[in-house]
Amino acid sequence: MGNESNILRWRFDVSTFRLIGRDLITDRVTALFELIKNCYDANATEVTVTFENVGVNSDSSVITIKDNGIGMSFEDIRDKWMVIGTSNKRRNPLSPDPYRRRCVGEKGIGRFAVDKLGDHLNICTKQTLSKAWLSVDIDWKKYFNQSYGPSEKIRLFTDVENTYDYISAKSENDHGTILTIVGVRDVWEKKDIIRLLRESSRIVSPFEKTQYPFNIHVLSPEYSLDSWSDEYKVDGRDLATVSATITARDGKQECLLFNEATGEIDVKLTDLQIFGEVSMQLYYFNGNARNSFRKRYPEATIDGVKIYRDGIITTPFAEQEEDSDKKRDILGIDKRMWKNLFDKVSTRELIGIVDITKDGNPEIIDATNRQDFTATPEYTALKEFILHQIEAFDQKKVYQRNHQGSEQTKKIQKIGSEVAEIVQQTEELIKTNPELAEQLSKLKSIALQAGKGIETAVKEQQDAEEENARHENMYLRIMSRHEDAINVTHAVKTSMHKIERQANFFNNRFPNESLNEYFQFYAKQIFNEMKNLDRATNEIFDYSKTNIPFTDVDIKQLVEYLLLSFSEQFENEGITLEMNIADNLILNCNEMFFYDIVQNLTNNAIKAMKDSETKIYRCTVSAHDDKLVMDFSDTGCGIPVEKREWVFGIYNTTTAEHGGGGIGLYAVRMRVKALNGMVKVQDSEFAPLGATIHIELPFKK
Repeated sequence: MGNESNILRWRFDVSTFRLIGRDLITDRVTALFELIKNCYDANATEVTVTFENVGVNSDSSVITIKDNGIGMSFEDIRDKWMVIGTSNKRRNPLSPDPYRRRCVGEKGIGRFAVDKLGDHLNICTKQTLSKAWLSVDIDWKKYFNQSYGPSEKIRLFTDVENTYDYISAKSENDHGTILTIVGVRDVWEKKDIIRLLRESSRIVSPFEKTQYPFNIHVLSPEYSLDSWSDEYKVDGRDLATVSATITARDGKQECLLFNEATGEIDVKLTDLQIFGEVSMQLYYFNGNARNSFRKRYPEATIDGVKIYRDGIITTPFAEQEEDSDKKRDILGIDKRMWKNLFDKVSTRELIGIVDITKDGNPEIIDATNRQDFTATPEYTALKEFILHQIEAFDQKKVYQRNHQGSEQTKKIQKIGSEVAEIVQQTEELIKTNPELAEQLSKLKSIALQAGKGIETAVKEQQDAEEENARHENMYLRIMSRHEDAINVTHAVKTSMHKIERQANFFNNRFPNESLNEYFQFYAKQIFNEMKNLDRATNEIFDYSKTNIPFTDVDIKQLVEYLLLSFSEQFENEGITLEMNIADNLILNCNEMFFYDIVQNLTNNAIKAMKDSETKIYRCTVSAHDDKLVMDFSDTGCGIPVEKREWVFGIYNTTTAEHGGGGIGLYAVRMRVKALNGMVKVQDSEFAPLGATIHIELPFKK
């Protein structure tokens, strides 16, 4: 036998056209988007999308996409456009001079989006100086019919013939490409075309400064639509309640942290992340800001964070779907709502732009169906990073809600001061202008009356705030238990589902020597999940003890007792304990809460210092104004700046390799919250080593 008999080649069945066309790209707006992106890659400055007779299912329904780009030659059609997965744009990532746009279509299958849209495609294209337009016909019905031919006959995708012809051009200077799709598969209602316009208005980042324009014109005679995508652009940045911008600089990545002391969102530097440098702009809208946004843009919605690569949107994400079941929360922003519905910022309160680049973030890769990104470790890390930034807005949202009442009081007091000043100025005028005494006395009387009314209003407002604070404290204690129960129950259910799936694998397949590797792997996972369950159920059991009444507690005595109970462990681990606790500090609290706070923080510190050369654990407790302030510092592995809020979430841990289960800091926050206090991670006392956990608790009962 010759060498040829020892060779096998891949071939593609004729049904392949469906696998990479309508079956892959399931959203028709996404399909049109892909074709519009191709126009961008072709240096087009203007694209016209025309819908004809699309309101009913008809063979005469037509969608046309026409651009004024550079057009294609016969060789381009034959060797690039009609080659599946062509690597031309990977080899030449920039479009021709002078635009030199970064090409956004690199997989070489986006063109098959036309199969999602209709039965028949005509490509009419021409380059400058060509004397004729090249016209190519592709009939998807022909592919479909052949895929259902006699089963014994092999029908190859590449064997189906497509015809082409040339049409004389009126001018050699004409150039561009026209895609005509006939026999549109789905009915397009007016709202669907409007959605395309809205999505198209965001194809270029709203903050990108482009030298060469890219405008999209949409026509639909049957719906009396003649609009440009620019008409649907939304820029409500000036209406946002709070905004923040971060970027990468000096070999570091900026990130956001909420400052409890100032009530502001601070920008801090952290290490570059595995996904590369990113820039972000985030805008949060409270209730009043959302109302203002709706008045300015009655048809638009605030719909979360979009990711742009080299200034062009990566995927439409279908964020504006009316049907909530079709909405894709790929970044997980709204999935966080189960933890705390009222304290988390949702996609309906947030506009965000994340800017990445092809060269700077090579492992952030579009999924082939254009509805998400490939699940690389870098993409997972990017999602986590984005959520960490949004957590700063979560805290700002809570802060503003909690301080809303006191701000009202300040405003009333300011008006009261201004009225008092009017009274004083009136008295001075009476002294210097006795002839106006009668008229000015009436003004003074009115001002005094107004002042008394304002004093009464201030007193009532303060009384109301104090009463609300008392109710809130009671509610907070109840809700901290409720929230804890919800979070722990969710964690338990998650672990139980994992164990159930893995146990079912054993039940159905054990014994089987060929699967021993999997049996060992799943057994280890079941063991780890059981440890998680043990921690979670212990958390519920411990919290059941928190009905102990609030009593006056000597803080120094209690904290020293709790820390010294770890003496043997400190000695075994080589940890030096430093205590600086002020005398005569009495706090009215639930003693069990304090046990949980100190013990969990200490256990975490011991784990964090497992591999440290220098091991110091320091506890500092003092009084500042009407607050008890505690700092617990260690020389351990530390907590990255961008994870300072994340570590307080259940099952979130930076010490997993040393047995950390992500319960400790979660429990600390719940206890501190129930005591109406605050807890945060701040810059370490031992920087660059370790971490400092800062807690503030009110002395007031």
